[in-house]
Amino acid sequence: MKSLTLYLKRNLYFMISLFTVFLTVVSAIVLLFVFDLGKSVAQTSVGFVYLGSYESSQYEEVLTPRILQWQNTADYALTYQEYEWDIDLSHFVFDGKMTADQVRSDVNNPAFFSLSSEEETALYQELTEDLTVQLVDAFDFDALLTDIAQDMKLLKNRKTYELKNYLDQTVYDVVIDSVTIDNIDQVVVNEMINQLIDPIEIPENKRFYLIDELSSFDLSNEALSIIASALQYVTVKTPVEGYLFESYVDLPLWADDGMNVRILKLNQYDFSFFNPLQQMMTLHVESSLPNTITFTLKGLPFLTTYEREVVVGPTIHYQTTIVTNELLDALTPGVIITDTDTETIYELETLAGTDGYVTYYNRVVKPLVEDEFTITLYQEQTLPIHRVIEQHIVAKG
Repeated sequence: MKSLTLYLKRNLYFMISLFTVFLTVVSAIVLLFVFDLGKSVAQTSVGFVYLGSYESSQYEEVLTPRILQWQNTADYALTYQEYEWDIDLSHFVFDGKMTADQVRSDVNNPAFFSLSSEEETALYQELTEDLTVQLVDAFDFDALLTDIAQDMKLLKNRKTYELKNYLDQTVYDVVIDSVTIDNIDQVVVNEMINQLIDPIEIPENKRFYLIDELSSFDLSNEALSIIASALQYVTVKTPVEGYLFESYVDLPLWADDGMNVRILKLNQYDFSFFNPLQQMMTLHVESSLPNTITFTLKGLPFLTTYEREVVVGPTIHYQTTIVTNELLDALTPGVIITDTDTETIYELETLAGTDGYVTYYNRVVKPLVEDEFTITLYQEQTLPIHRVIEQHIVAKG
């Protein structure tokens, strides 16, 4: 008996704690059943507008002011190249009744809008007023409206649509510029034509390296130099920037001013530039004559106009070199004789001097709205030809 009493005393606090926990659990269960606290919270909403605490008869009244506020602050835009046009959502009318009638409980429901033919025309004019006829004809406006309507149903706050995704594929191959290079060795012509069957791709928003881009082909340095020189010329009428290249000092027969790039694979003489566009361009290589190749750059048309400008800059004056020639005398054809009191000077010009100059190759940029401006892309030096005079001085007396 004593041992039982002692056991109860030692475990009294444990038993009291256990009984307290039991009462707490029982009380919680009773409360849940009596007050219905176990019922799940309704998850009904239309986009970001929560409707779980409202009766269905209140949905339209709750939704309308919130949706109108969203329309005034949502940011939707159409972009193309460096341009952006705001999409005015006020053209769309919120259908509060249809939205409220379509609401299903415990899900995120769509919002419904309507667009009248007059408002659709107005929106179309706003988005196409800056586009060229070529782009307007290729623009699938209905597809854009479908995407806008879908995003508006979800009440997305910000959305950007790229015009290029709604253009017909025919405008992806518009000729940007072309150049024909002749006086090319026929072996080199065949080398390029036989290998470059597909166009050379200039990736979007990326720095282009010619040697890397054509590393899968077995092209000679001369062939690569010709391709690089053509690219140098045809990309002037584009937004590409950051040209890196080496030039020939003595021009090959096929090269020309402003079209002069030297490629040496082993020496890493490459041709490189950065394409800032969000669109790819392609260079097509064709030949119709044995020693001639035509290079054509194609891509989406530009809204900004890019023009080529060649400006001859500072003069590099030639120097005169005098070479002694004691065989010169009065009988030498073309000799110029100068007499002084102390000497007779015989001079013969064997090489006429020609001044050199610096040529700047510029791009004139004409945006849609802003003033035009000019960028110098690269420059070339035409070295002077130094004048050479042979001279014989004979002292008098």
